Amino acid sequence: MPKEQHMKPSEAAKRSKSKAKKPAEPIPPPPDRPQQCQYWVARKRRYCHLPSKKTNKYCGEHLTEQQKEDINQDTRIRIPCPFDPLHTVFQDELEQHLTQRCNARPKENDAWHSLNVNCTLPLSKEELEFQQNIHSHKHMKAQPWIAKVKLNELPKPDLRNLIMKVETLYKRLVPPIKLDIRSHASMAKRQAAVKFTKHADQQASLIGHMSHSGMLRDKNACYVEFGAGRGELSHYLKHALTAAGESTFVLIDRKTVRGKFDSALIGEENPSVVKRVTVDIKDLALGKIDVLKDNEDHLKPVIAYSKHLCGSATDLTLKCLANYADEQIANNNKHPIPGIIIALCCHQLSRYEMYPNTNYLEHNNISKTDYDRICKMSSWAICGRPKAIQVTDEGVQIDKEATAMNGIDSDDEEEEHHPVDEEDGDFDETTAHYSGLDHEKREVIGFCCKRILDAGRAEFLRQHGFNVELVYYADRKTTLENCALIATPKLDNE
Repeated sequence: MPKEQHMKPSEAAKRSKSKAKKPAEPIPPPPDRPQQCQYWVARKRRYCHLPSKKTNKYCGEHLTEQQKEDINQDTRIRIPCPFDPLHTVFQDELEQHLTQRCNARPKENDAWHSLNVNCTLPLSKEELEFQQNIHSHKHMKAQPWIAKVKLNELPKPDLRNLIMKVETLYKRLVPPIKLDIRSHASMAKRQAAVKFTKHADQQASLIGHMSHSGMLRDKNACYVEFGAGRGELSHYLKHALTAAGESTFVLIDRKTVRGKFDSALIGEENPSVVKRVTVDIKDLALGKIDVLKDNEDHLKPVIAYSKHLCGSATDLTLKCLANYADEQIANNNKHPIPGIIIALCCHQLSRYEMYPNTNYLEHNNISKTDYDRICKMSSWAICGRPKAIQVTDEGVQIDKEATAMNGIDSDDEEEEHHPVDEEDGDFDETTAHYSGLDHEKREVIGFCCKRILDAGRAEFLRQHGFNVELVYYADRKTTLENCALIATPKLDNE
């Protein structure tokens, strides 16, 4: 039944009116500045700022518009670049552009690149063919082989059975998870200096847990940040490594970013070795990165960490680390990874082919269809106004009293860069939800889904020689995604 049929007529009319498209505003006349490109950029509601030649209406990037208008037949023809259609090139310069100039042209793979090495299951033929022709991750948008789950289209009995299955699996598979918020002296100055301490508080707790778990003892270790972005967490981690010794940092991300901390991370006193590796984690053979070895060709201990590693990026990282650990243990390197800490995030973006512990799913009768739906349902935990969650022996519960005291505001949340679908973005508690559940119950089910997936991740690392625990490392007032996975190697006598 459509969502509008659950509403009062006045509410349905308001929603329909709000969804109606506004009439397009008229395009203003072109600017009269000399040599101003006259291409209207609809997305930015302005004309292009680039200059054009005296004989042209458009700049070099938009000369294709001039060709469409059939103006000036003698104009050189400009075409989209085959490697990156977002920019254009003169047709008579195409060969030189493709071989020498284009920044998007295919480059020779680095030594650590091994296509899909960390995927658990083979990818579809369609996706493999797509990978052969992609030259930039900015083109990696939603693709047809990625499951599109619409929970609101499920028959009501199927949805109820799935919810009951999630509740049963949670009680059986997920142990109580404690709230353990830590800090570290190296972050005190940062926390005092900023007005909004959300990120600083998370960084402080993660570094505090690393210190507590013994991950900061070896100053000569190689600290590998997965999904590093600007490398901010590594920057503050270096402050915690105050003892003498040359630390090595590897920053892994599949895309380039602005405002990187790399220069500050290198430092002047006790300079660090910093290597930025631009690669998709699914293709990363960690042991091939050169800086993991010291001057005597000995491997350094690897400490792996990340703050909010989204969806399948976490799964690929765990598989990457397990592959590396197995490889090194086979070479008599007993404890190649002294520690792992990952702040978990965005389970709704996970993919079945990349989940590291499919045996866990099969053993617990979670089919691929169930998995995709559980991932989708996990977004219920973060799609509305946050509540104070308590984890007890009876399961996940809403602490209504603490919620009223907390006054949590969801507008300033880390999860905004991965919004949930409109079907789950129900912030109006007066609106009937397709599941038949109120907001609080949906939120509990969403957290159960997340922890079921995380329990399988933890079991996967245990199978590869690690002691693993899940902890709530931050308060929900700080971030809705407040669960971290912490792993240290099992001792020889365990």
